Amino acid sequence: MYGYISLYFKPNDEERKKYLYYYCGICHSLKKNFGNIYRPTIIKEVVLFAMMNEEYKDISEFRCTWMHFGKRYKPNNLSILDKYSYLNMLIIYGKLLDYKFEGTPIPNNYIKKLKNKLLKEFDEQLIEEYEFYLKKQDKIEKKLLDLDEYAKPSQELTKIMMKNYFKDIEDTVPISIGMLIYLVDSIYDFKKDLKKKKFNAIRASFNVKKIENLKNEEKKRILFTYDICAKEIIENSDKLSKFNKYLVKKLLTFSFQFHRIEITKILMGVDKNENKKNIDGRGKLQKIILRI
Repeated sequence: MYGYISLYFKPNDEERKKYLYYYCGICHSLKKNFGNIYRPTIIKEVVLFAMMNEEYKDISEFRCTWMHFGKRYKPNNLSILDKYSYLNMLIIYGKLLDYKFEGTPIPNNYIKKLKNKLLKEFDEQLIEEYEFYLKKQDKIEKKLLDLDEYAKPSQELTKIMMKNYFKDIEDTVPISIGMLIYLVDSIYDFKKDLKKKKFNAIRASFNVKKIENLKNEEKKRILFTYDICAKEIIENSDKLSKFNKYLVKKLLTFSFQFHRIEITKILMGVDKNENKKNIDGRGKLQKIILRI
Protein backbone atom coordinates (compact mmCIF):
# COMPACT_ATOMS: atom_id res chain seq x y z
CA MET A 1 0.00 0.00 0.00
CA TYR A 2 1.14 3.53 -0.73
CA GLY A 3 -0.24 6.97 0.11
CA TYR A 4 1.75 7.76 3.24
CA ILE A 5 3.47 10.92 1.96
CA SER A 6 0.94 13.74 1.96
CA LEU A 7 0.27 17.29 3.15
CA TYR A 8 0.27 16.83 6.93
CA PHE A 9 0.83 20.55 7.37
CA LYS A 10 -0.93 23.74 6.29
CA PRO A 11 0.77 24.72 3.02
CA ASN A 12 1.19 28.32 1.99
CA ASP A 13 -0.33 29.40 -1.33
CA GLU A 14 2.81 28.67 -3.35
CA GLU A 15 3.28 25.22 -1.77
CA ARG A 16 -0.35 24.34 -2.44
CA LYS A 17 -0.13 25.52 -6.04
CA LYS A 18 3.08 23.58 -6.59
CA TYR A 19 1.70 20.37 -5.07
CA LEU A 20 -1.46 20.58 -7.18
CA TYR A 21 0.63 21.18 -10.31
CA TYR A 22 2.10 17.67 -10.02
CA TYR A 23 -0.95 15.97 -8.50
CA CYS A 24 -3.44 17.31 -11.06
CA GLY A 25 -0.93 16.87 -13.85
CA ILE A 26 -0.64 13.15 -13.12
CA CYS A 27 -4.43 12.93 -12.82
CA HIS A 28 -4.79 14.36 -16.34
CA SER A 29 -1.97 12.15 -17.64
CA LEU A 30 -3.77 9.08 -16.26
CA LYS A 31 -6.90 10.16 -18.10
CA LYS A 32 -4.95 10.62 -21.33
CA ASN A 33 -3.03 7.34 -21.17
CA PHE A 34 -5.38 4.99 -19.32
CA GLY A 35 -8.85 6.53 -19.18
CA ASN A 36 -11.04 8.30 -16.62
CA ILE A 37 -11.56 5.15 -14.55
CA TYR A 38 -7.97 5.26 -13.28
CA ARG A 39 -7.86 8.91 -12.23
CA PRO A 40 -8.83 8.18 -8.59
CA THR A 41 -5.87 5.76 -8.27
CA ILE A 42 -3.25 8.52 -7.96
CA ILE A 43 -0.44 7.38 -5.65
CA LYS A 44 1.00 10.24 -3.64
CA GLU A 45 4.52 8.83 -3.59
CA VAL A 46 4.46 8.99 -7.40
CA VAL A 47 3.46 12.66 -7.10
CA LEU A 48 6.50 13.12 -4.86
CA PHE A 49 8.81 11.43 -7.39
CA ALA A 50 7.53 13.76 -10.13
CA MET A 51 8.10 16.74 -7.85
CA MET A 52 11.69 15.61 -7.27
CA ASN A 53 12.48 15.10 -10.96
CA GLU A 54 10.46 17.62 -12.98
CA GLU A 55 10.71 21.39 -13.00
CA TYR A 56 7.75 23.50 -11.90
CA LYS A 57 7.14 25.66 -14.98
CA ASP A 58 4.74 26.47 -17.84
CA ILE A 59 1.69 26.37 -15.53
CA SER A 60 -1.87 26.01 -16.75
CA GLU A 61 -4.70 27.12 -14.45
CA PHE A 62 -8.10 25.43 -14.80
CA ARG A 63 -11.33 24.66 -12.95
CA CYS A 64 -11.73 21.02 -11.92
CA THR A 65 -15.21 19.55 -12.41
CA TRP A 66 -14.32 16.72 -10.00
CA MET A 67 -13.53 19.21 -7.23
CA HIS A 68 -16.63 21.45 -7.39
CA PHE A 69 -14.98 23.62 -10.05
CA GLY A 70 -12.20 24.60 -7.68
CA LYS A 71 -9.10 26.28 -9.07
CA ARG A 72 -6.35 23.79 -9.94
CA TYR A 73 -3.02 23.74 -11.77
CA LYS A 74 -1.16 21.44 -14.16
CA PRO A 75 1.66 21.62 -16.72
CA ASN A 76 0.74 22.93 -20.16
CA ASN A 77 2.87 20.10 -21.51
CA LEU A 78 1.35 17.01 -19.88
CA SER A 79 3.83 14.69 -21.58
CA ILE A 80 6.48 15.50 -18.95
CA LEU A 81 4.35 13.58 -16.44
CA ASP A 82 3.38 10.64 -18.66
CA LYS A 83 6.13 8.40 -17.29
CA TYR A 84 4.77 8.97 -13.79
CA SER A 85 1.24 7.99 -14.78
CA TYR A 86 2.78 4.77 -16.10
CA LEU A 87 4.66 4.26 -12.83
CA ASN A 88 1.38 4.85 -10.99
CA MET A 89 -0.26 2.11 -13.04
CA LEU A 90 2.69 -0.27 -12.62
CA ILE A 91 2.07 -0.09 -8.87
CA ILE A 92 -1.68 -0.59 -9.42
CA TYR A 93 -0.87 -3.56 -11.67
CA GLY A 94 1.19 -5.05 -8.86
CA LYS A 95 -1.64 -4.54 -6.40
CA LEU A 96 -4.10 -6.28 -8.74
CA LEU A 97 -1.74 -9.26 -9.03
CA ASP A 98 -1.41 -9.30 -5.25
CA TYR A 99 -5.21 -9.40 -4.91
CA LYS A 100 -5.32 -12.23 -7.43
CA PHE A 101 -2.72 -14.23 -5.50
CA GLU A 102 -4.92 -13.81 -2.41
CA GLY A 103 -7.87 -15.33 -4.27
CA THR A 104 -9.76 -12.23 -5.40
CA PRO A 105 -11.47 -13.09 -8.73
CA ILE A 106 -9.89 -10.56 -11.09
CA PRO A 107 -10.38 -11.43 -14.80
CA ASN A 108 -7.17 -12.45 -16.58
CA ASN A 109 -8.05 -10.41 -19.66
CA TYR A 110 -8.29 -7.27 -17.50
CA ILE A 111 -4.79 -7.83 -16.10
CA LYS A 112 -3.43 -8.71 -19.54
CA LYS A 113 -4.88 -5.54 -21.06
CA LEU A 114 -3.24 -3.40 -18.38
CA LYS A 115 0.08 -5.22 -18.82
CA ASN A 116 0.02 -4.55 -22.57
CA LYS A 117 -0.50 -0.86 -21.84
CA LEU A 118 2.47 -0.84 -19.46
CA LEU A 119 4.69 -2.41 -22.12
CA LYS A 120 4.42 0.85 -24.06
CA GLU A 121 6.57 2.47 -21.36
CA PHE A 122 8.49 -0.36 -19.68
CA ASP A 123 10.50 -3.10 -21.34
CA GLU A 124 9.37 -6.69 -20.94
CA GLN A 125 12.34 -7.61 -18.77
CA LEU A 126 11.39 -5.01 -16.15
CA ILE A 127 7.77 -6.22 -16.08
CA GLU A 128 8.90 -9.86 -15.76
CA GLU A 129 11.28 -8.97 -12.93
CA TYR A 130 8.50 -7.02 -11.23
CA GLU A 131 6.14 -10.01 -11.53
CA PHE A 132 8.87 -12.35 -10.23
CA TYR A 133 9.18 -10.46 -6.95
CA LEU A 134 5.41 -10.19 -6.56
CA LYS A 135 5.19 -13.98 -6.86
CA LYS A 136 8.14 -14.36 -4.49
CA GLN A 137 6.36 -12.16 -1.95
CA ASP A 138 3.31 -14.42 -2.17
CA LYS A 139 5.45 -17.55 -1.71
CA ILE A 140 7.48 -16.40 1.28
CA GLU A 141 4.36 -15.23 3.08
CA LYS A 142 3.37 -18.89 3.28
CA LYS A 143 6.48 -19.58 5.40
CA LEU A 144 7.40 -18.79 9.00
CA LEU A 145 10.11 -16.14 8.75
CA ASP A 146 11.52 -13.04 10.39
CA LEU A 147 9.96 -9.66 9.59
CA ASP A 148 13.08 -8.56 7.69
CA GLU A 149 12.82 -11.60 5.40
CA TYR A 150 9.17 -10.93 4.63
CA ALA A 151 10.05 -7.37 3.57
CA LYS A 152 12.82 -8.30 1.10
CA PRO A 153 10.62 -8.75 -2.01
CA SER A 154 8.98 -5.39 -1.27
CA GLN A 155 12.44 -3.84 -1.10
CA GLU A 156 13.41 -5.41 -4.44
CA LEU A 157 10.20 -4.14 -6.06
CA THR A 158 10.99 -0.63 -4.85
CA LYS A 159 14.52 -0.88 -6.25
CA ILE A 160 13.16 -1.89 -9.66
CA MET A 161 10.84 1.11 -9.75
CA MET A 162 13.18 3.74 -8.38
CA LYS A 163 16.21 2.81 -10.46
CA ASN A 164 14.09 3.47 -13.51
CA TYR A 165 13.45 7.06 -12.34
CA PHE A 166 16.50 7.97 -10.25
CA LYS A 167 19.77 7.16 -11.98
CA ASP A 168 22.73 6.13 -9.80
CA ILE A 169 20.53 5.88 -6.72
CA GLU A 170 22.14 3.98 -3.85
CA ASP A 171 20.36 0.78 -2.83
CA THR A 172 19.91 1.99 0.75
CA VAL A 173 17.16 4.43 -0.25
CA PRO A 174 14.76 2.04 -2.08
CA ILE A 175 15.54 -0.62 0.53
CA SER A 176 14.49 1.83 3.26
CA ILE A 177 11.35 2.88 1.36
CA GLY A 178 10.35 -0.73 0.67
CA MET A 179 10.88 -1.72 4.30
CA LEU A 180 9.05 1.31 5.66
CA ILE A 181 5.98 0.79 3.44
CA TYR A 182 5.85 -2.93 4.24
CA LEU A 183 6.23 -2.28 7.97
CA VAL A 184 3.62 0.49 8.17
CA ASP A 185 1.17 -1.56 6.08
CA SER A 186 1.57 -4.44 8.54
CA ILE A 187 0.83 -2.17 11.50
CA TYR A 188 -2.13 -0.30 10.05
CA ASP A 189 -3.68 -3.46 8.55
CA PHE A 190 -3.09 -5.75 11.55
CA LYS A 191 -6.67 -5.92 12.85
CA LYS A 192 -8.19 -5.98 9.36
CA ASP A 193 -5.88 -8.81 8.25
CA LEU A 194 -6.68 -10.80 11.39
CA LYS A 195 -10.42 -10.35 10.86
CA LYS A 196 -10.22 -11.39 7.21
CA LYS A 197 -7.77 -14.23 8.00
CA LYS A 198 -5.18 -12.73 5.69
CA PHE A 199 -1.41 -12.82 6.08
CA ASN A 200 0.15 -10.16 8.27
CA ALA A 201 3.93 -9.97 8.63
CA ILE A 202 3.94 -8.75 12.24
CA ARG A 203 1.48 -11.39 13.36
CA ALA A 204 3.45 -14.13 11.56
CA SER A 205 6.88 -12.93 12.74
CA PHE A 206 6.02 -12.37 16.39
CA ASN A 207 3.13 -14.82 16.79
CA VAL A 208 0.66 -12.41 18.39
CA LYS A 209 -3.09 -11.96 17.99
CA LYS A 210 -3.12 -8.44 19.43
CA ILE A 211 -0.48 -6.01 18.26
CA GLU A 212 -0.37 -4.26 21.64
CA ASN A 213 0.69 -7.61 23.17
CA LEU A 214 4.07 -7.48 21.45
CA LYS A 215 6.97 -7.56 23.90
CA ASN A 216 8.60 -4.22 24.69
CA GLU A 217 11.80 -5.19 22.86
CA GLU A 218 9.73 -6.15 19.80
CA LYS A 219 7.95 -2.79 19.83
CA LYS A 220 11.31 -1.03 20.20
CA ARG A 221 12.68 -3.00 17.27
CA ILE A 222 9.73 -2.02 15.06
CA LEU A 223 9.99 1.68 15.99
CA PHE A 224 13.77 1.66 15.56
CA THR A 225 13.37 0.13 12.10
CA TYR A 226 10.84 2.83 11.22
CA ASP A 227 13.12 5.59 12.51
CA ILE A 228 16.24 4.39 10.72
CA CYS A 229 14.35 4.01 7.41
CA ALA A 230 12.77 7.47 7.71
CA LYS A 231 16.16 8.99 8.56
CA GLU A 232 17.81 7.38 5.52
CA ILE A 233 15.10 8.68 3.18
CA ILE A 234 15.10 12.24 4.54
CA GLU A 235 18.90 12.49 4.57
CA ASN A 236 19.08 11.47 0.90
CA SER A 237 16.16 13.55 -0.34
CA ASP A 238 18.27 16.60 -1.25
CA LYS A 239 20.71 14.50 -3.25
CA LEU A 240 17.91 12.74 -5.15
CA SER A 241 15.82 15.87 -5.81
CA LYS A 242 16.64 17.89 -8.90
CA PHE A 243 13.86 20.34 -8.06
CA ASN A 244 11.67 21.43 -5.12
CA LYS A 245 14.16 20.27 -2.48
CA TYR A 246 12.62 22.25 0.37
CA LEU A 247 9.02 21.16 -0.27
CA VAL A 248 10.08 17.53 -0.78
CA LYS A 249 11.89 17.46 2.56
CA LYS A 250 8.98 19.21 4.27
CA LEU A 251 6.50 16.64 2.90
CA LEU A 252 8.70 13.76 4.03
CA THR A 253 9.40 15.19 7.49
CA PHE A 254 5.78 15.98 8.39
CA SER A 255 4.51 12.69 6.91
CA PHE A 256 7.03 10.56 8.80
CA GLN A 257 6.31 12.46 12.01
CA PHE A 258 2.57 11.90 11.62
CA HIS A 259 2.85 8.16 10.97
CA ARG A 260 5.44 7.74 13.77
CA ILE A 261 2.85 9.05 16.23
CA GLU A 262 0.08 6.91 14.72
CA ILE A 263 1.97 3.61 14.71
CA THR A 264 3.23 4.24 18.24
CA LYS A 265 -0.36 4.66 19.39
CA ILE A 266 -1.34 1.40 17.72
CA LEU A 267 1.59 -0.49 19.24
CA MET A 268 0.70 0.87 22.69
CA GLY A 269 -2.97 -0.07 22.30
CA VAL A 270 -4.28 3.51 22.23
CA ASP A 271 -7.71 3.86 20.62
CA LYS A 272 -7.18 5.04 17.04
CA ASN A 273 -10.05 7.51 17.48
CA GLU A 274 -8.34 9.20 20.39
CA ASN A 275 -6.83 12.01 18.34
CA LYS A 276 -6.60 14.80 20.88
CA LYS A 277 -3.07 14.12 22.12
CA ASN A 278 -0.03 12.25 20.91
CA ILE A 279 1.54 9.30 22.69
CA ASP A 280 3.60 11.54 25.02
CA GLY A 281 0.61 13.75 25.88
CA ARG A 282 2.22 16.77 24.25
CA GLY A 283 0.09 18.69 21.77
CA LYS A 284 -2.34 17.71 19.07
CA LEU A 285 -1.91 15.26 16.26
CA GLN A 286 -1.45 16.61 12.77
CA LYS A 287 -4.26 16.17 10.26
CA ILE A 288 -4.14 16.18 6.50
CA ILE A 289 -4.72 19.87 5.89
CA LEU A 290 -5.19 20.01 2.12
CA ARG A 291 -8.14 18.08 0.79
CA ILE A 292 -7.11 17.30 -2.77
